[in-house]
Amino acid sequence: MSNPETAVPPDAGHRRKILIVDDEPEIVRVLALRLKMAGYDVVAAMDGAGALMTAVTEQPDLVLLDIGLPYGDGHFVASRLGSNAKTAHIPILFLSARNADDDLRSARQSGAVGFITKPYDPEELLRRVVWALES
Repeated sequence: MSNPETAVPPDAGHRRKILIVDDEPEIVRVLALRLKMAGYDVVAAMDGAGALMTAVTEQPDLVLLDIGLPYGDGHFVASRLGSNAKTAHIPILFLSARNADDDLRSARQSGAVGFITKPYDPEELLRRVVWALES
């Protein structure tokens, strides 16, 4: 695995697609803007059910996933994505304010490649995104 401290931005000739899953529209808007400015394509879902459908149809290169979601929390979504042959290859990076030991343990068990706690440092988020895409 690569080191998130040394990760580099994506090649402009190959735009990677990131699925943002969060039920707070402002967080989705800010994340989408930041990721687009960094050279990524972005799709979004506001709940667990939408995340599952969007992941299957859009085939993103990475899922940024909140835990506290309506219609299936982030742990449920990660589990379902991991057990679906069409989405099992997609890395998941949790981005959540919920960081209790149980949440961190569940994230690891679901196969997530990492966990970022809100509030987050924008530069660290971008480094972790690049690192997760390289994992």
